[in-house]
Amino acid sequence: MMLFLSKAHNLNNHLRRTLVREWIDFGDMHKVHKIFGIVIGIETMLHSFFHLLRWGLNNEMRLLWHTAAGITGFVAAAVTPLICWPMVIPFLKQHIRFEVRKGLHYLSIVWAIALLFHAPSKIPWLIGIPALIYAADHIFGYVKRNNLIETAYFERYGENGVALHFKNPKSWEDRSPTSYVYIMCPWISKYQWHAFTMFPDPSKENHSMLCIGASGDWSRQLYDKIKVPCQRQLYVHGPYMTEFSDKAITSSNAIAVASGRKRVNIIWGCRDPGLIEYILHKVDISAITRNSSRPDLENTITGIITAIHSGEGLPEELYEKQKKIANAPFRKRMMIAMTRVINVYDKNEMFDYAVEATAKAAAAERMQEIDLESGHSSDSDIDSEEYGNMESHLPVAIPEDQVSLWGLGAMISRFLGVIGEYSRRDIEDIFDAIDRNRSGFIDRAEFSAFLKVATSETKARSSRDLLSSMVAFTDMEEALSSSMHNPRGLLTGVSSHHAAATTSNSRHGGSVFGDSNTNEYVNKLMNDCDGAKPLEEWSIFYCGGSNAIKKDLKEISHRYGIDLAVEKFDW
Repeated sequence: MMLFLSKAHNLNNHLRRTLVREWIDFGDMHKVHKIFGIVIGIETMLHSFFHLLRWGLNNEMRLLWHTAAGITGFVAAAVTPLICWPMVIPFLKQHIRFEVRKGLHYLSIVWAIALLFHAPSKIPWLIGIPALIYAADHIFGYVKRNNLIETAYFERYGENGVALHFKNPKSWEDRSPTSYVYIMCPWISKYQWHAFTMFPDPSKENHSMLCIGASGDWSRQLYDKIKVPCQRQLYVHGPYMTEFSDKAITSSNAIAVASGRKRVNIIWGCRDPGLIEYILHKVDISAITRNSSRPDLENTITGIITAIHSGEGLPEELYEKQKKIANAPFRKRMMIAMTRVINVYDKNEMFDYAVEATAKAAAAERMQEIDLESGHSSDSDIDSEEYGNMESHLPVAIPEDQVSLWGLGAMISRFLGVIGEYSRRDIEDIFDAIDRNRSGFIDRAEFSAFLKVATSETKARSSRDLLSSMVAFTDMEEALSSSMHNPRGLLTGVSSHHAAATTSNSRHGGSVFGDSNTNEYVNKLMNDCDGAKPLEEWSIFYCGGSNAIKKDLKEISHRYGIDLAVEKFDW
């Protein structure tokens, strides 16, 4: 029964908004599904084994193929390993592609039909009705909760992922801010739907955003196809509330291991520096610290709790002092962004995009001239927002494989959109620096030479040190020396605004926040509470795929009495 009801997503999503949620935890129905699946898988195999043993001992093996119970039982037992094992055995999960495991999992329909005829007097009530509810829920979801997004915007972040932005469908007005969706890109596969955490796009109202790391076959194909930032169609199924939805609303303090809300203290373990830089440009973060190795989670968490409970070492006091760091000159921001972008996109792809934008601008201007000569007027099809509201003033004929001021502005807007505000004059200055022969156009050689010069100051640095290089460009070191404050030795390494990463801690297994002193502080806080729960308003939210981190967080949650919600999608 629970195998099917736990996967009735739309029904569960509705019940989470009702009074029923006070008695039934709908937070992680996938966990319920997995537990019941393992139990029933074991029970099915044991049940079948002892039937075969009894028939063999009684010389009645003919019942296996002469009776409905024998045939249907054999079918159910035969498909059970194919349904269960690829989803629960780690070796099989690692070596069998998800779409294959998902396809085998749908043999549960064959399993359910076999059981309906296995014991017709009892099974229909236990299997048939829940299966019908699941089927109806599934059909309802694909009819009513599927949305075609015709202009989803895709762009690469870092060297191993894709960011996806789209405007929310009208039917999403009442959705939870913490949710996940299934997406299907028909230009990759019409049959594969994959679940991803969704969050509000910080740069656009009523838009949502997904960050997709290239970790599997499908996501790698997605990354390979997004050679330049572009708009493409996709289908979105959902959204559905996550395990975070309830706890995030009821928690005053959140420790988010990768995501969260309200006062959010983020512990982010990430191997892709490009993703870190991308998010830091998108989201306004008051203060960050950097650790070159995985921190000690217990020390880090108790350090955060100690800072907030004691009121010392909080990042807010640093915010105003360091907002100016984000206002670096355009040329410096450009050089930093170029260093990142050439590690993500091929320079020839960038130049070809600028050439195409130049031709498009020339054609549009020629159409405007024709309209003026004929006494008509028409709107240019050029996206003024994308191209920075620049007037083109291009000659009708443009040199082959060369880029105009307009084309350069379009390329910067498309590929370097996270570098902040800039003016037409900024673009002109960059253009003049590239156009060495003053022809009014940039050829491929000039563009390559410019990239070499623009990235020379950071060329010797690895991408892992890119954020540190941003510190140097914006006089971060001076700001840090005047704003670092370390009261009572409880915290180390609190620093800057979102424009750059700041201090680092490279000790193996070390922690930027916390140590044995903060562990002692939190333990004393719990011992002196006289039966109260001092950390009742705290929650830990983990979003990621590491079983080791999940295990550590469970132990910390149990030790300090802090609620833990996990979102892994490790299906």
